[in-house]
Amino acid sequence: MKWRSGRVVTPRVLPGVLLASALVCSMPARADGPLPNNFPILNKAGTAATFSTAGFVDLHNLFHVSQGSNGRSCQSCHLVHAGWSVRPIDVEIKFAFTHGLDPIFNLLDANSPTADVSTVEARHASYSMLRRGLFRRGGNLPAPATRDFDITAVDDPLGAGGSVDTQRIEAFRRPLATANFHIAKNIGWHDQNTNGSGNVHAGLANQVAGNITGAQQGVPASPETIETIVVYDEGLRFAQQFVFGVGLLTSCGAKGGPENLSAQTPVNGRFDLYDAWIGLAPGSCTTVSADKKRAQIARGQELFNNPNPGGGSCRGCHNAANNGSNVNGTLFDVGASRPEFRKPGMPLYTLRNKTTLAEAQTTDPGRAIRTGLWANVDRFKTPSLRGIVARAPYFHNGIAASLMDVVRHYEQALGFTFTPEEREDLVAFMEAL
Repeated sequence: MKWRSGRVVTPRVLPGVLLASALVCSMPARADGPLPNNFPILNKAGTAATFSTAGFVDLHNLFHVSQGSNGRSCQSCHLVHAGWSVRPIDVEIKFAFTHGLDPIFNLLDANSPTADVSTVEARHASYSMLRRGLFRRGGNLPAPATRDFDITAVDDPLGAGGSVDTQRIEAFRRPLATANFHIAKNIGWHDQNTNGSGNVHAGLANQVAGNITGAQQGVPASPETIETIVVYDEGLRFAQQFVFGVGLLTSCGAKGGPENLSAQTPVNGRFDLYDAWIGLAPGSCTTVSADKKRAQIARGQELFNNPNPGGGSCRGCHNAANNGSNVNGTLFDVGASRPEFRKPGMPLYTLRNKTTLAEAQTTDPGRAIRTGLWANVDRFKTPSLRGIVARAPYFHNGIAASLMDVVRHYEQALGFTFTPEEREDLVAFMEAL
């Protein structure tokens, strides 16, 4: 990033700016009406789309309107074209066009609560984590009598606010997609809004209320406002609909796309979206090249479904059929918080079990922030995988830049083993979700 005469020059970001501009120009303006169901939005693998049970995506819903005092809305961090999340390129574009004055840039999510944001240069530095799509989140551990571990050391390079004295955790997290809640048991990266009850409607209401008074710095919203946003969230289904070299993901007997996802029930089961493509003979459906790609996607589906030679399976955690969340709302530790995967700027916490005196280091202890339980350290929600290609980077802390990096992380952290061809097959499947 260079600064010339008070203007931002961002050569590396420019291709993304042009792509985003093209997408924005192709989408109906809010003043002209709603976004039609299944409206295609470009991403690196093809196009994805939203299907709303309301019959259209209502861009006038209060979800898209600021409810607080700082100009933010739910839409600030949950964009339609980004799979109802936000990507680093989206944040960089906002910085480039507003010099870091867009409402998304707020001290609440700066590197530090006391960061210098007085100049464009200072904002560029102070929002370095946010520009990577990471939002600062944290809290104090429960009272000593109710927790079974303590924070004994903190390495906090950006002054995020973690502390041994106050037993406080501050970490940086990605925003989850606000879609596909019809197959969910919890809301955030840990289950504080549902506490394992599976009452997603109540959990969303808690999340929306907290977002308005917290991230949007507003007064408590009315029950009617909260319900309007919650019902809108609950009706959104997002998934990939088209893959380059293949075409529509409903072709040749397949069951991909957001409309089919909308009819999916929350059951424990294998992915069967592409069963019709298993062993597909090249040229038997459409072209030879397209059928080869279809067969590759189906091979990836079966790699995902079946036990891995290294132990475990993708479906062991992502067991909600054709969605990929966990049908019971179970939280898992997939190693993403381990110190060996720590990225620049992330705090590092040393934790000590009060009974066994065992120690562990983590960049974010996940559910354990709320429970204070050693058994919950590094456990996070299993998110929906539909439309995942639209919202890189991956894991709660964005440590995997691509889906191939996700596959390699599971090899390194959990002992999965794949051949080079199998890695490509698995990525092809995930790109078709």
